Amino acid sequence: MSKRPLNRRNLRAEADAVAARGIPLGPSRPSRAKSDAPTLRPKPAASPRMKIVWAVCDLGGRTIATFEYAEKAAAEAKIADLKARNKGNHFLRSVKEPIPHSGTSSPD
Repeated sequence: MSKRPLNRRNLRAEADAVAARGIPLGPSRPSRAKSDAPTLRPKPAASPRMKIVWAVCDLGGRTIATFEYAEKAAAEAKIADLKARNKGNHFLRSVKEPIPHSGTSSPD
């Protein structure tokens, strides 16, 4: 024989009848006191602003010279100069560097 789910209306009527007699229905839950303020995570520190520069590197990956991003032709000329002087093979790669803080605010 299958068990049928209990009817909510019947259960509510029984609970009201028991409450009318003054019989406690069960252990009451103690209310939890809420904390004054929710604990929030601190905001992560803002990372410094970055700029991209061209870096002339040797085959070991060490940076020989850096050039501003707009000066790619000058960086390639430096590689050609090093190759002409038999200083070994070099390559060009872009590198992110932090922008130095000038200490003065920008004029808006």
